[in-house]
Amino acid sequence: MNGLLKKRNGFAVAALTASLLSLFHGSAYADECPSEDFSQFLPAFSANAETQQRLTAMTVKSLVLKPVGEHGVFEPQTTGVKSSSLPFPLMSPVGTDKTEGVVVEAIDDSHFNVVDKRAGNSNIKIFNFSRQACWVLEGIEDWSIREKDLVEASNAHMSEAENFCFQRAEAFRGLGGLEQYRLTGELFEASLENYLCAAASGDPQASLNAASLSLSGMAPQLETNKVEQLFKAAATTLPEGAMSLSLFYCDGNNVSSDAPCQHPEEAEEALTQAARMGDAFATNALGRAFETGELVTKDMSRAIACYQLAAQKGSKGSIAHLERLNKQPAGIAKASYCY
Repeated sequence: MNGLLKKRNGFAVAALTASLLSLFHGSAYADECPSEDFSQFLPAFSANAETQQRLTAMTVKSLVLKPVGEHGVFEPQTTGVKSSSLPFPLMSPVGTDKTEGVVVEAIDDSHFNVVDKRAGNSNIKIFNFSRQACWVLEGIEDWSIREKDLVEASNAHMSEAENFCFQRAEAFRGLGGLEQYRLTGELFEASLENYLCAAASGDPQASLNAASLSLSGMAPQLETNKVEQLFKAAATTLPEGAMSLSLFYCDGNNVSSDAPCQHPEEAEEALTQAARMGDAFATNALGRAFETGELVTKDMSRAIACYQLAAQKGSKGSIAHLERLNKQPAGIAKASYCY
């Protein structure tokens, strides 16, 4: 018997090794490994569902975005998922040459991440591979926000799809604002894309958020005409939108500009529109513009009228301006009208 075992020792060891690998890697035998070179392995792995299933770990670390609380906040949560429950194929085919929308990141000699952006920034997936008997898919990060996790809400301006876009935009902006995830830039881009989707309805808040994010430097900057269009939509009902439009008429896409106002007449008109909406901050700003003449009109009587109106609305800045003017030798001038 011992002799028989010795004669069959090589076969027995090989069979045992294959059996262990099968248990650990879902049939990923060493002799079935497409390539030890990850650049050659990836096209073979992604080619079909059977290969993906065979070279996926039995338990996969699955990251998904989940809602937290009741305010549209999402956080990534990771759990272990049986590969038998996954919907193969998990990844679309990747070519042997560079594939547009796919980024391969080498973590170290034994770990690679494949960032798949082919479905857009709102649907990024990251596939985590490790080198064991063969390269094995051990983790999947899904940075999309599923519709079932969003809230159905009625909005006079938006369709249901546009409303879902707005919710996604808010959630992605919140995740990007934390600046603690490797996809921070992509999260802000996804937020802008979704705000633009929602703003297609003409919704003032979605329009304001899209334009503001574009000028923030955190997301790609939109063309000047598009930003103006968005701010005009926001200015229809939002004082902040009209004030932002006023600033835009002065500075354009260069928010850090110290140059004189480019379009002072349009800027003054938009600021007056914001004040007419009853906003104390805008009314105070309009008063300051009238006092200094930094836009078009220089009129102290109108400036004082604006300061008084804003002070009645609780503007501490306007109260301070009125106190300053009262201390001047000539005293405070007589107020006329603000707008």
